[in-house]
Amino acid sequence: MKLPPLNALRAFECAARTGSFAAAGQELSVTPAAVSLQVKNLESWLGRQLFTRRANQVRLTDAGRDYYQNAAAALGEIARFTDALTESASRRPLVISAPPALAELWLPDRIARFDVQHPDVPITLRIEAEDKDLEQQGIDLRLSYGGELPDYRTQPMFQDQLVAVAAVRCDPCQTRRVAIDWGQAITSVPGWRHWSALTGRAMASVAEISVPSVPSALALVKAGVGVALLPEQVIWAAISTGQVVRCSDAFLPMPRPYVMISAHHQARSRRLIALQNNLLEGV
Repeated sequence: MKLPPLNALRAFECAARTGSFAAAGQELSVTPAAVSLQVKNLESWLGRQLFTRRANQVRLTDAGRDYYQNAAAALGEIARFTDALTESASRRPLVISAPPALAELWLPDRIARFDVQHPDVPITLRIEAEDKDLEQQGIDLRLSYGGELPDYRTQPMFQDQLVAVAAVRCDPCQTRRVAIDWGQAITSVPGWRHWSALTGRAMASVAEISVPSVPSALALVKAGVGVALLPEQVIWAAISTGQVVRCSDAFLPMPRPYVMISAHHQARSRRLIALQNNLLEGV
């Protein structure tokens, strides 16, 4: 069976349907240049020009129109068949992969809300610190801080900020500090050194406690061990219920958003769309 490169075909179909490489790039969560390159690859593979390009506009050629009609129909049929297959397999759960902070602190209330709205949809939650190959690992939706997997669809959820919290209000510069080791894959999250620069105050020479995750840090803070810089939205339940308090009005923006990552072929899955809409509600 002689098939064109499927990523290139998908990029072509999206560009033809939306009328521009920019719009296609936005839908596929890639750059317009990446869409253009994929289309050129398909044109080379076919030996036909599919678009005429002028300034920032693209138009289908006769060959492009013919190919689009057939490609769109074929991709639509595959999507419908896949959707019917996955939707009918009611016992197959939606698999969510998330780091500890989101899985243990941010997700529970949202999964509870989703369960009320869709009690017939089973869910499997996997707590994984590192991003995974979604299709190889059978993951429907990956939640991540600033993560981006090539060839997958990435959607921002929310941008958070780090705030100093403790069991009781205290001076962060004079209190024992809890520091989070975010791992080798994340280097952009600011820490106490940045807090000192932000506030213009030196940090007291007290022993720090290093922990591997936000939930670990939050547990120590609740126990009264010290003060920690934690993502405000992620731990909002603990703040709003008074389990921890903010020790300062200052905050450090987290430079990258929390995102959700999914496979392009699942863009029409009703179950996954419902779950994504649920997670985006109120953020």
